[in-house]
Amino acid sequence: MAGLIPQVFVDDLLSRVDLASLIAERVSLKKSGATYQGRCPFHDEKSPSFHVYNENHPAHYHCYGCGAHGDAINFIKETEHLSFNEAVEQLAKRCGVEVPRDRAAEQKVSQNKSLYDASSHADAAFRQALGSHPQRGIAQEYLKRRGISTEMADLYGIGFAPAQRQFLSGSSDRSLIKALSTLRLVIEKEQDRFDMFQNRLMFPIRDTRGRTIAFGGRTLGNDRSKYINSPESPIFHKSNVLYGLWEARKQSRKLEQLIVVEGYLDVISLAQFGVVNAVAAMGTATNEDNLSHLLNTSQDIVFCFDGDKAGLAAADKALNNLLPMFQDGYKVSFLILPEGEDPDTFVRNEGADAFRERVASATPLSEYFFQAMSRGLDLSIAENKGILSTQARTALKVINAPVLKDALYQRLNELTRSSRWGDRQGKNSGEWKKGDWKGKKGFSFQNRDEPREEPIPVPNRIAARACLGLYVNPSWAKEISNTLNYEITQDDERALTYFLEWLLKENIETAEDLLYRLAVDPHQQRRFKNLFNSLEHIFGAEEIEAGAQESLLVLKRKYFDRSFDKIHQDLSRDPKNKELHEKFRTMSSEKMAMIATPKS
Repeated sequence: MAGLIPQVFVDDLLSRVDLASLIAERVSLKKSGATYQGRCPFHDEKSPSFHVYNENHPAHYHCYGCGAHGDAINFIKETEHLSFNEAVEQLAKRCGVEVPRDRAAEQKVSQNKSLYDASSHADAAFRQALGSHPQRGIAQEYLKRRGISTEMADLYGIGFAPAQRQFLSGSSDRSLIKALSTLRLVIEKEQDRFDMFQNRLMFPIRDTRGRTIAFGGRTLGNDRSKYINSPESPIFHKSNVLYGLWEARKQSRKLEQLIVVEGYLDVISLAQFGVVNAVAAMGTATNEDNLSHLLNTSQDIVFCFDGDKAGLAAADKALNNLLPMFQDGYKVSFLILPEGEDPDTFVRNEGADAFRERVASATPLSEYFFQAMSRGLDLSIAENKGILSTQARTALKVINAPVLKDALYQRLNELTRSSRWGDRQGKNSGEWKKGDWKGKKGFSFQNRDEPREEPIPVPNRIAARACLGLYVNPSWAKEISNTLNYEITQDDERALTYFLEWLLKENIETAEDLLYRLAVDPHQQRRFKNLFNSLEHIFGAEEIEAGAQESLLVLKRKYFDRSFDKIHQDLSRDPKNKELHEKFRTMSSEKMAMIATPKS
């Protein structure tokens, strides 16, 4: 329903709100110049680093400790654990205005209301059966044997579907039966009608608003299928649902990381031991739709798989599907548990601290990539290095994240080159020892009468990708000349600045002109000889242009953040400086706009 409320109404609503007053209801704020300051409600801190910029347009808050940032809607969402629409509705009620709705969308919502009501009815019936049905003993004994506490059973809404054909479908309410049938909780075949879930422990699946939209059922007998789930329905689309996410948000204000496990009881057992940020994807956690939903929910994901063949196969599938959708800035890791263990058994046998240590040391995607690619290969054998190179280079073609791609190519070269080649590479990259080539045939020392031009420092890969874009299209220099700021450029980025300055100074606009200038100018040859040393492979033409543009955007964001931090430091030294306050307000608005802009 996030798209049902017009954006113009949201903008108007935010302009009506006194953000400082709203936040002051939960946080003790003190006026400090043009801002309000207090202790951040999103993390524990001793000294205040939470600032409210009430006079900005739009007004917003920012914590310089944990990075929390947002407007009034964000604040209500995070503190009340509400969806966007719910937060807007609460804010509108506070301001005494009515939220406008799109009529067609509202009609669709109205049609689904009976399905939500039916799902809620089934949820209540299953939970009541766990506590009072004559057959409840089998379910209660199972929970006791698995060590699930009453508190966790209540939090996750665990219920019981008795071993009877018409526990739900025996109702005489025809409209309810119709809705239950649409949800496939009741099966109707000709003159027969019976429940889908029988003699099963029931796990309600909830959306981000806490509404029950489907169920998972674990058999308490000898059924062929240990687990069965509700099929998709108008209110349940499994690729857009994470089991346990709503409960995780109830237990933790800020979910900076998600641990993705495979089973309902894994999620619940981890939560019982204090690991509250675990979720389970519905269906296959490693398919593209679920992975996309996961990355939109959190940019720090740890996949936790069992250490058997099936677990490794699932991890490899997740890796392959992740590569084309991965973006620089994401953090994805893989935790493969010892064979025979799952998160439920591990946390009970080893404890929460041991599990957290495993999570903290989980294998990053960049390392797991080569673990998966080289599994079963002895890399001391040259032929196996060739197999790894072929397999890895095929997989690397689909990666669109330039920083990750460059790092993986660099590591691939390290794994597949011989030690002699490594020695030559070291020398070719400028790592010469004094006297290495002294007296060698064919080597001529530099003429002492020539002015010496020292090589520029090797740039980092982001700057090198931008340099590569300038190399194939020098005319780009004029377009980006105002982007780079020498005062805040770091050492491993300055090569880009020097290269750009030289292109502009010499008025070089074509690749042919650039190659000619470098060919006839030995001083510039020496100066720029390390320009591309951080790049480990040759890019295609389209990759060069796209990579250069993306690298420039990354640098722009870095420059902005450094400038923002510098102004904030200057303000702390000179809090009465009006000019600095105005710059800070302007940049704060720009920063908020950056954060609010979705990734393309």
